[in-house]
Amino acid sequence: MSSVLPGNPTNSLNMDKKKTLLIIALVVVVFVATAFAVLMNGEDRGDATRVRYKDIPVNRATFQIVVTADGIVKPIDRIELKSKASGEIVEIPVEEGMFVKAGALIARLDQKDELAAVKQAQADLDIAKAELNQAERVYERRKKLYEADLISEEELGQIDLNLAVAKGGLVRAETILDRAKERLAESVVRAPVDGVILQKYVEKGQIIASGVSNVSGGSPIVDIASMKSVYIEAGIDEIDIGKIRPGQTADVIAQASPNLKYHGKIIRIAPESRVDQNVTLFDILIEVENTDGKLKSGMNTTIEVMIVDKPDVLILPAVAVQSSGKPGEKMKNPKVLVKEGDRYTERSITIGLADFKDVEILEGLNEGDLVGIPMTSRLQEANDRLEDRIRSSRGFGNSGGSR
Repeated sequence: MSSVLPGNPTNSLNMDKKKTLLIIALVVVVFVATAFAVLMNGEDRGDATRVRYKDIPVNRATFQIVVTADGIVKPIDRIELKSKASGEIVEIPVEEGMFVKAGALIARLDQKDELAAVKQAQADLDIAKAELNQAERVYERRKKLYEADLISEEELGQIDLNLAVAKGGLVRAETILDRAKERLAESVVRAPVDGVILQKYVEKGQIIASGVSNVSGGSPIVDIASMKSVYIEAGIDEIDIGKIRPGQTADVIAQASPNLKYHGKIIRIAPESRVDQNVTLFDILIEVENTDGKLKSGMNTTIEVMIVDKPDVLILPAVAVQSSGKPGEKMKNPKVLVKEGDRYTERSITIGLADFKDVEILEGLNEGDLVGIPMTSRLQEANDRLEDRIRSSRGFGNSGGSR
């Protein structure tokens, strides 16, 4: 007579077998329940192994391929204004966002030194004119004396030299006055174009450096730009850049005004790419008329470039076409399942334009034909999940039995 003691290895083996059987039983239950759910969730509650189809009609429509990208508004002519003069700003009547006309006052510097220089130069010019008049009168008198043989040729030569010096003094005085007036004018900064003040760098009372005599380039006062026309700069994926060319039209939608659509033209494509978050992009510039002024510098936009716009063609969803080509490649030997009565017949077709969504049908189908798409994805996914559960459960049971 034999008995099983608590520490007997046979007892542990029996317990492991019971665990394994229990796990297998649970897996079977899960499999049956899931299969039943998949079967009941389908439109056809008949045999779950029979392939069901979704019928798609062949329709006529406009085939379009549109490339979209994010863009940003940039001024076409952004001018950084500086003063040729140095000094303290005593007046700056503009603010950021203000529209100004060409010639409008932007900033005025302290002009005391420039005004004094102009007055001094004017006085020197008056003296030079008087000296020249005196030298001319002396020359005329001495010339008559020379013609009468009353003075020597050397004496006349000295008078001629004095006259030349007086003429040079006048030219020098005129130049100094002109330069003093220029410096006075340079202490007043005016708008070179009609535009908007984009940025203001200084305030009243601030001392600025000259933009021409300072090695650092001088102090900027404001940035101004005409916003009647603007650029939209957008990065196009390298996959699509080959479809883009200068002269193509583009639609621009500002994120701040999604109901407004602007129309522009591509004027430039960058010759070199840039990488943004591991994506290779090529920047393009689109010129857009901004007559209403609602496009502001730095605004985010969405651009749409129509690559293909072919009306009245036969179109079918790309998912309905079977092809021997690899994903992303041109379709090879395209075929479809055409519904004829209650059956589906495989038929070869000829396609034209295609993208990831639709294909253009050139031959093999007519408008109104029904094409079947096998609806097997849910059943396949459920089966894959069940197989994963079974593999996991078997692995757990083997591990327990070996201990």
